[in-house]
Amino acid sequence: MISAERLTEIGLSREDVAEFARLEALGQCAAQERLLRKYRDSYLEDVHRAERRISDLDYVLYQLKQQGR
Repeated sequence: MISAERLTEIGLSREDVAEFARLEALGQCAAQERLLRKYRDSYLEDVHRAERRISDLDYVLYQLKQQGR
């Protein structure tokens, strides 16, 4: 069993922690996995968005360096 504290630490909302526990009580492992994957997908999209921002910043820094030669 995964504790409510652990689920909260990884970012699940209070409602989703309760839903996860409800699904566990019903033995709905596939539904629990879907719930967790929803969070994983969201976090991964955040990472990709941050990577794009870093890439954009690197390009602006490169442009500034080229102008300052």
